[in-house]
Amino acid sequence: MQNVDEFIENLLSEKGIVNLEPDVKAELKKEMTDRLVDQINKAAIMQLSEDKAASLAKLIEDPDFNNEKMAEFMQNSGVNLTEVTLDTMLKFRNFYLGNGE
Repeated sequence: MQNVDEFIENLLSEKGIVNLEPDVKAELKKEMTDRLVDQINKAAIMQLSEDKAASLAKLIEDPDFNNEKMAEFMQNSGVNLTEVTLDTMLKFRNFYLGNGE
């Protein structure tokens, strides 16, 4: 998560958002981080095969299914999470900075 924190901090700096009250900046960073992580998760899920997507749908119904189990499932899914994450971060950056997408 440290990489995401640094990424968001750099985005704010590149956008020129540097003189915020600490609590306002913390809230903005949290919202941006949540949005980015959500987009990464969606992009990773979209890369699943039909079989894996069906398996995930069943797992999600389990009340004991948590973020740790989701991470484990995705690691074993055959999806290149590094590629998905980097691609999503690049798109997020381009959108946030107004460079297209």
